[in-house]
Amino acid sequence: MLVIEDNPTRGVLRSEFAVMGNTAKITVVGGSLHHLRFAQERLSQLEQIWSRFLPDSEISILNSAQSKPIVVRRETIELVKYMIAGRRLTNGLFDPTLLPALIANGYRASLTNPMHLTLLPDGAKFNQSLDMVAIDENALAISLPGNITLDPGSIGKGMAADIVAKELMQQNVSGVCVNVGGDVRCIGLGDLDGEWIIGIESPIFLGEIIDRVSLRDGAVATSSVRAKSWQHDGTTKHHVINPTTGLSRNVDEKSLLQVSVLARECVWAEIFSTALLVANSGLRFSMVDDSNVAALTVRTDGFVTQSSQWIKFQR
Repeated sequence: MLVIEDNPTRGVLRSEFAVMGNTAKITVVGGSLHHLRFAQERLSQLEQIWSRFLPDSEISILNSAQSKPIVVRRETIELVKYMIAGRRLTNGLFDPTLLPALIANGYRASLTNPMHLTLLPDGAKFNQSLDMVAIDENALAISLPGNITLDPGSIGKGMAADIVAKELMQQNVSGVCVNVGGDVRCIGLGDLDGEWIIGIESPIFLGEIIDRVSLRDGAVATSSVRAKSWQHDGTTKHHVINPTTGLSRNVDEKSLLQVSVLARECVWAEIFSTALLVANSGLRFSMVDDSNVAALTVRTDGFVTQSSQWIKFQR
């Protein structure tokens, strides 16, 4: 874990480390090294619980249970509830059942550790309704229909950022910003004049900031077709799957490369950023406006569009 004491007089501490197949960046105002260590350990714990690449994770056990109820932690109960709600609210554009399609497109092994493989049970299908998923909150048990497997993927990063940020604030720090691979949750006193200023990076020019937003208590998540890619059967594939076709979404000269979404919680920002990447152009901003979130989109030709609510947060 790389630790930086950014502003000793104000007690601003930062750390950076690898987790969940991404880089996490933690900023704490009015905290200590203990809080940075807590954040790293908690994110690592959530990865162990949710990773589809680890055979003993709760998600892997659920996926292979063949309809049997599995006792899980409260965090996994909440994760699956968000999956169900997110799929329903986006009419299936956000689809956590795409694991069979991802594997068919060549994404079986972890991109950061190829020794870690996803095990897929026979009969698993993508683009499946979650209406028959059974959750017993008293027993902390979940039962998946035999043809359904779940991939926490992006939503897991967003929810993990929410969890760690909230738990750090419960430890009496003044402010915190948790960034897990571009899923950012900020709460409390910011590190710049009391605000958290978050830069949105260009998907075209590496390191270029194309916009900045100010957060007091909120989240921003960015999804991009260029975030994860690999070679399969002689072609380049990426992790943004069209839930109807089961294929990596087409990228042409005017298609979306990247979507950033502002929301109250990072889990919802991630749900909508994923959904907007695969939505038809006519649906995108109507979905944003109807759901009380804000969005910025970037096309392959560099054209940037912001929703009306996004402009209110620009700095």
